[in-house]
Amino acid sequence: MIKIIANYLIKILLYADPIALAKFNNSGVKSSSNTKYESYKIKYNLSPDFKFNGLNILFYGDGQIITGNKSYIGSYSTIQVDKNHFVRIGNNCSISHNVRIYTTSSYSNQNFDTSENKKKYSGDVNIGDGVWIGANVFINPNINIGNNVIIGANSVVTKDVPDNAIYGGVPAKLIKYKDIL
Repeated sequence: MIKIIANYLIKILLYADPIALAKFNNSGVKSSSNTKYESYKIKYNLSPDFKFNGLNILFYGDGQIITGNKSYIGSYSTIQVDKNHFVRIGNNCSISHNVRIYTTSSYSNQNFDTSENKKKYSGDVNIGDGVWIGANVFINPNINIGNNVIIGANSVVTKDVPDNAIYGGVPAKLIKYKDIL
């Protein structure tokens, strides 16, 4: 117990210096976040080099989360996978902080002022290779995001996104296709 409190106090003192805090976190001292993230790697099919790039990242549900190589997810992000569904994240993907990815959601066209069970819809989420997802993005169930895509910050993805596209907005719409040489 004393060791846990000491580590906590050290982190508080180092919090003002992000470089010192990063060195401390990589010094072999396991934080509860690191332990949680290691359990995610065991429970889900995560690549060994998939990175949890920050704090308070939550993966939950009885479905599958599959990640490619050299991808990461940022602080305060959440992935929910319902039973019999999956979220697949390709290789070389950058998922910023506060991103939400769900395989189940409620239909909006129903009465929420009742205690009855709400109607839901579900579907897999497939994110291609080389995708950059900006901060505060929400990705709905049953979405396919192509390869080499950018989803702009604060967007809500409600429809599939083709390869090499830049999408943004609420709901997310095509801004332009990339000029790939």
